Amino acid sequence: MRRVAIVLRNGFLLALWLIFFLLNFSQHAALQVEPAGEFYRLISQTRLDMGLPPLSRSVLLTQAAQRHADDMAANGFIGQVGSDDSTYRQRIREANYHAWKDGLLVNESIWAGLGSEQNALSWFREQSDRWAMFIDPRYREVGIGYARDQQGINYFVLDFGSRPGFLPIFINDGAETTSLPQVAVRLTNEMAQPAGDGNRIGKAIEVRLSHTLDFSDATAQPWEELLPWTLSDNTPGDYVVYVEFSDGAGRTATSEGAIQLTSNSETLPATPVPVEATAPAATPLPTSTPEGGAAAPLTPVPTTTATELPVSTPLPTPTLQPTESGPTFTPPPTWTPLPTAPVENEERSRDWPVLAILMLQGGALLLGLALFLRR
Repeated sequence: MRRVAIVLRNGFLLALWLIFFLLNFSQHAALQVEPAGEFYRLISQTRLDMGLPPLSRSVLLTQAAQRHADDMAANGFIGQVGSDDSTYRQRIREANYHAWKDGLLVNESIWAGLGSEQNALSWFREQSDRWAMFIDPRYREVGIGYARDQQGINYFVLDFGSRPGFLPIFINDGAETTSLPQVAVRLTNEMAQPAGDGNRIGKAIEVRLSHTLDFSDATAQPWEELLPWTLSDNTPGDYVVYVEFSDGAGRTATSEGAIQLTSNSETLPATPVPVEATAPAATPLPTSTPEGGAAAPLTPVPTTTATELPVSTPLPTPTLQPTESGPTFTPPPTWTPLPTAPVENEERSRDWPVLAILMLQGGALLLGLALFLRR
């Protein structure tokens, strides 16, 4: 009976240890920051602070960017030309993204180093030619790829572009929830090809907002950067806002945005107001630069390859790729809301507290088993 009691006790302790381990693991995983998502949030907030609308996060551009980030991390190199000799234009084309100017209005920038997405963004801001991509009003979409190699080097790839007829909107600047039915809708406009092309819309002068896609309840009003809107109901749930853009030639394009109405006043986002700021002049994108371009000077990386990384004084800094433009094409416009601000986390490898607890628990378990065997 005594042995049975000891076995039951040790089994109970083991079960408690497993439960505690799973709880710690799930909580720890929840605190991890998805680097590409955090980078996107930082870029969007920076653009808003400068009086520019956020960029819509394109699934297709993200596919092209992620492909190249994985390639560099796996094969130990830094550059715009992939290990399969693909250029960023080819990768974006193969992702089925179709941009203005026969696919030429796209661009790519690369950073690699030991720092975080915040370090990468700070480095980009110091490079005027690179930063021009981030604040160029012609770009409306971005895709961000992220990979990490076995030496701990972080690789970020950012692909920028604009598609004909895709004018994203942002409800409360991309907030996921609101506690009030009164919201603000931030509009974008066609800055890449203001005159339009054929039946593809140019710069919009009028818009109609509606709860339904047929716009039966909508009235035309002049295009403005920020428009107030009241959701169709005050019952908590998901709501969609549709916007129809019209240019001077009567050509139209339709976009949509979604937000969740909650009853929790703590989730109330600040209503956006137009920022009195002058958008920096866009640096023209090169159209005749040879594909691939020349990489920025790099600093040696602790790997077995001949790859080099930029070194910056407090932290090893980025590597980057030159500006260039490239082709693309994509499915109908779909608006992707900006992610809510995630938990700040400069270093993602702070696992020591959890590991220490787990080691102590494991030691206790082994001690229990030793006592059991001794008896």
